[in-house]
Amino acid sequence: MENQISISVRELVEYVYRGGSIDSRFRSNTSLTEGTAIHQAVQKEYKEGEEKEVHLEYIYSYEEISLRIHGRSDGVLQLNDRPVIDEIKSTSLPLEEITEASFPVYWAQAKGYAFIYLMQQELEEIHVQLTYVQKQSKEKKRFKVVFSKEELVDFMESTVKEYVSYAKILLHIKEQKEKSIPDLNFPFPDYRKGQRKLAGSVYRTIEEKRTLYAQAPTGIGKTISTLFPAIKAMDNNKYERLFYLTAKTVTRATAEEALNRLEDEGLALRSVTLTAKDKICFQEEVLCQPDYCPFADGYYDRINEAVVDIIVNETQLTRSVIEQYARKHIVCPFEFSLDLTDVVDVIIGDYNYVFDPRVSLKRLLPEHKKKTVLLVDESHNLVERAREMYSASITSNDYEVIEQEWSDKADTLVKAAKAIARDLTFLIPDTEGKTDFTLEAIPGALEENLERFIDYAELELKEEAVEERSEFLLDLYFTTQNFIKILQLVDHHYVFTGNRQTGNMTLKLFCIDPSHVLNQITKSFRSSIFFSATLSPFSYYKDLLGGTKEDYILKLPSPYSRSQVDVIVRPLSTRYKNREHTAEHLADALYQQAIQHPGNHLFFFPSYQYMSLVYHWFIQKYELQAALQEQGMDEARREDFLDQFVEGGRLVGFAVLGGVFSEGVDLRGDRLNGVAVIGIGLAPRSYEKELIKNYFSDRNKNGYDYAYVFPGMNKVLQAGGRLIRSETDHGSIQLIDDRFLTRKYLNLFPEDWGNYRILR
Repeated sequence: MENQISISVRELVEYVYRGGSIDSRFRSNTSLTEGTAIHQAVQKEYKEGEEKEVHLEYIYSYEEISLRIHGRSDGVLQLNDRPVIDEIKSTSLPLEEITEASFPVYWAQAKGYAFIYLMQQELEEIHVQLTYVQKQSKEKKRFKVVFSKEELVDFMESTVKEYVSYAKILLHIKEQKEKSIPDLNFPFPDYRKGQRKLAGSVYRTIEEKRTLYAQAPTGIGKTISTLFPAIKAMDNNKYERLFYLTAKTVTRATAEEALNRLEDEGLALRSVTLTAKDKICFQEEVLCQPDYCPFADGYYDRINEAVVDIIVNETQLTRSVIEQYARKHIVCPFEFSLDLTDVVDVIIGDYNYVFDPRVSLKRLLPEHKKKTVLLVDESHNLVERAREMYSASITSNDYEVIEQEWSDKADTLVKAAKAIARDLTFLIPDTEGKTDFTLEAIPGALEENLERFIDYAELELKEEAVEERSEFLLDLYFTTQNFIKILQLVDHHYVFTGNRQTGNMTLKLFCIDPSHVLNQITKSFRSSIFFSATLSPFSYYKDLLGGTKEDYILKLPSPYSRSQVDVIVRPLSTRYKNREHTAEHLADALYQQAIQHPGNHLFFFPSYQYMSLVYHWFIQKYELQAALQEQGMDEARREDFLDQFVEGGRLVGFAVLGGVFSEGVDLRGDRLNGVAVIGIGLAPRSYEKELIKNYFSDRNKNGYDYAYVFPGMNKVLQAGGRLIRSETDHGSIQLIDDRFLTRKYLNLFPEDWGNYRILR
């Protein structure tokens, strides 16, 4: 039906009945698995013949709009042969604090299920029960009310009436989008070489609900070549929502520019760009409490009006637009942007909004995922990011601080912290002098003590005023909670590692191979497109990103001529032991490049220390203008660094390989005329890198390549990719290291580096 909107009972009642303020003074962050476990424990007590997870659906017509209202009732019980709708809610509040009137939105949700069931079964009345389960004690408290058919009909009519004006707006913007997509044209006169093939592959992948791994060389126009076909594939309601996921702010801006171009071609859809909370917050301190922040106070009383205002008047909800409307309606800009993800068509943001279990969008329910497509830009970055996301660690010192700071009160909290610190110390092996080690397993007692600590920490945090020690406890509470959450994911892709230093024991759940978790996440979505300029070798990236035999792969050649770039390999040793000896020679080689190819150059080094050594030789001997990347540069200082690369300039920039300037930087035309990469990008040997090497070697793969060579060479390729960004760009790339001439590395060269020459 053309004027039909599908909405869950929960979404409907939350829109109409939610109210109040954002208050993160302390909110128990019940995990999905924990909530599910509590529900399952209650449902196990149901009697024979009583049903759980009952799917309900009802078509409600109001004026010219039809709502498909659906959901799953936790339970349909029986009382004297009469049905009872059971709604289960877990809570960290003491049960004595909860009354029948405590949570109106929960009653509204239960009544929504009751209305549908009553209408389906043609009943005249029905019992509705709210079951609260206390998370720590697992005790239950129930409230039961009998509702007549008339009461529930009136309730649903008033609820829908409240929602319908918003529904009309959603239908209108949906109609605008649907009309604009069929006639949408590619926003350039011609496709670049390879662009049409990439676009066609993306479209086909989404049509077939598959996964694609695509290597598309720098400058081919990956963003528009993925966004355009993905949006065209929305035609005829094949799917509802698109995530454009990136690792860096600059690539988010590129996605916004692509949407601007498509809008100029007539596209009418809504997009939102998600910005990290600490960057978009209006206050000096990120403290989401109603008595401190006016944008948190009464947020839920004003948010509906703010959402309607922005989606009626704007299409691209970028950071600046969100900030403008957030100030107008006095709502938190970060939470505002998250609420907008429910109503827009395209969401632009960091990987973590989908992949990180700590911050992923909890509102992205399974039924929404099946109607959502993922575009994962610069996806080579996701391997290491995923390792970080799915790893977690705790240290004994943190719990010892709690033991000391809280000794004057909270006896049970102190005992739990003391038990954890003791458990961690007991894990240290007998081998003297061994700083890093692996463990076979984690004792069950430690896990129990961690859960006990969380329970007692919750009780204290609810009562504590904001002060330094409670902030430390809050941080440790979330660290501990995340550790337990990641512990649920641990399988043979993980290793338990320990690190002992001066009495402090760190225990880490180290995700060596993130492929399984990534696969589990991506397969819940309709389709996923992983793309980058450097997914080479394919076997490595497809393997670690969770690929399967059924997935598509696409490798496109460079759209540019080999004559546009002069590739030089200089076999000079950059090994650590040779750096002092060769530093002056290296400075001379870089100067020769800058002189022979007049213009701006970027030189990439494997470390700040090595960069600084060569930089000082360079500026002592030569008078060329030089800029140096500093450690910890903020966004403004990074922009200042790049702004020095002006057309017609003669600047040499010294930067770090794998840092902020070696990826995602777009210095077109004469803003960049040459690049030098010093070293092969190898990470220093470390305990964790060796674990990765051994893990993959044990699985009949080249563990050394997986741990060191492939990630290192990816940094080299990314840095080299800064140079040629368009058909008119020319310049030189100098690769300085004798190992570049070995067969292993030559096989990893991109096709357009094949005409390299050697300078000694």
